[in-house]
Amino acid sequence: MLHEWCNAAQLRRDQIESGIDITFVDVFRPLFVEWVQSINPNTVLEVGAGTGHLSKSLSDQSFSITAVEPSPGMYEVARHVLSDTGVELWNCSSFEFQADASFDMAIAHLVAHTVHELEGFLKSIQETLEKEGRLIFSIPHPCFYNAYKKLFGNDYRYMTPMRKRVSFTVTNDPDNEISDVPYYHRPLSVYIQGIRDAGFVLDGFHEVYPDEEIQRKYGSPWETPRYCALFCRCT
Repeated sequence: MLHEWCNAAQLRRDQIESGIDITFVDVFRPLFVEWVQSINPNTVLEVGAGTGHLSKSLSDQSFSITAVEPSPGMYEVARHVLSDTGVELWNCSSFEFQADASFDMAIAHLVAHTVHELEGFLKSIQETLEKEGRLIFSIPHPCFYNAYKKLFGNDYRYMTPMRKRVSFTVTNDPDNEISDVPYYHRPLSVYIQGIRDAGFVLDGFHEVYPDEEIQRKYGSPWETPRYCALFCRCT
């Protein structure tokens, strides 16, 4: 997964900074700020930081932030985005990251559905956290996302984990396609078992469904939640 996102890195920066990526700017960014602030951590790790904009949005808070991003292209964009913040940025995956100290909290935005080894991915995060440390990670909603994006066509079966390399666009930028990135469909039961096997308990589950004003920006209302977030705590 190191290089798939390289070609899209500058495009993703432009989409976020111009505000045309509604899902990040108007939906997830305020949600993650609210969620992290509600836990009031001292130290936060962002796993799969992408362009760095989520860490940047959190960087004016009282806690310290470390971000890891394995894609060289995304890392370079994030390095510029975060250059005027105190965020510590590493060009590595969570599997490779070796922290000097443990973190109170970790976040991973739209990353878990792109990794092959779910339990290993979650375990690599768990090992960076303090006792009772928290993890919040967001994913496309397994129950509804295929109906929205039609990624698997007639092959789709909800209870069957499956993998595909996909291409997609954001709603307000249909001419710029992001191509050939991995997507793993897993039923929610697989995510929940992976959370347990990695040494977490599931503390909460949030189905992302923005208010009508934000939905109008997409051009049509959402029939179902398109994304969700899982709230985990180290045992």
